[in-house]
Amino acid sequence: MRVESPKHRDRAAGALADRQHGVVSREQLLAAGVGRGAVVRAVDAGRLRPVFRGVYAVGHVALSREGWWMAALLACDEGAALSHRTAATLWGLMTGPTLPIDVTTSTDRGRKHRQIATHRTPLAPLDALVRDNLRVTTPSRTLVDLAATLKGRALRELVERAQDLGRFDPDEIQDTLTRTPRRPGTRRLQDLITLLAPDDDNARSHLERLFLALTRKARLPTPVPNHEIAGRRRDFAWPDQRLVAETDGYRYHSSREAKRRDNRRDRQLTALGWRPVRFTYEEVAFEPAEVAGELAQLLDRDN
Repeated sequence: MRVESPKHRDRAAGALADRQHGVVSREQLLAAGVGRGAVVRAVDAGRLRPVFRGVYAVGHVALSREGWWMAALLACDEGAALSHRTAATLWGLMTGPTLPIDVTTSTDRGRKHRQIATHRTPLAPLDALVRDNLRVTTPSRTLVDLAATLKGRALRELVERAQDLGRFDPDEIQDTLTRTPRRPGTRRLQDLITLLAPDDDNARSHLERLFLALTRKARLPTPVPNHEIAGRRRDFAWPDQRLVAETDGYRYHSSREAKRRDNRRDRQLTALGWRPVRFTYEEVAFEPAEVAGELAQLLDRDN
């Protein structure tokens, strides 16, 4: 039985849209009993606004980012999932533009849409889940996908961000790599898994691990990672020499407010009788000899 009343048509479209970030597909409307002619009339009247072929925004409101993502999924097959940069944005691993939308799909549906970047690769059931009604690749599968396109520092920062957010699971990533053998970037990602695996150093990030490696190579006294002073953990400390070294990644220390906060913390350490020193990612990664030399002088000052 078809729904012919405009009131009923709008109610059916609205109910679907409420669950789907403001968008519906033509197939969904037909399945809900809205006739083909009624869909055409709703489009002509502006009650349905085409987003992709066969996918409409309900009403005149601008689509949210999630609305665009849902529209892209509806334009593809049922097994499609947000992936790559779009998935990384959803998981908070990076900040990217809404368009184009990365979707992994098993068919060619969606390939004709300029604003949808489709990736036709197999997706195992374990590689995707539903979050906020959006089907998306898991953080582990997302990292595996992006390892094929990101290199060097960009991939390291992505993995570090996943670790910071508790979305870096070495075992899950390894399982994903096993299900998707011979993918580009596999070696780089496995190297990062090894680097970030739990160890006795208690270092929390790739940058801190680089710093520890630097001190070992220079045969400096071993610092205490995450040493607590006045209720706050400091990156590295040499308690006997009252020296604290902070390693500043660009992501958390580049803003004006972050710099004010760091200066305030350094003044607090100085007031407590400690000597704070800071090193940037670039210094630790690309100027290790200079950093080691400065540390050696600071550590030898009282001897």
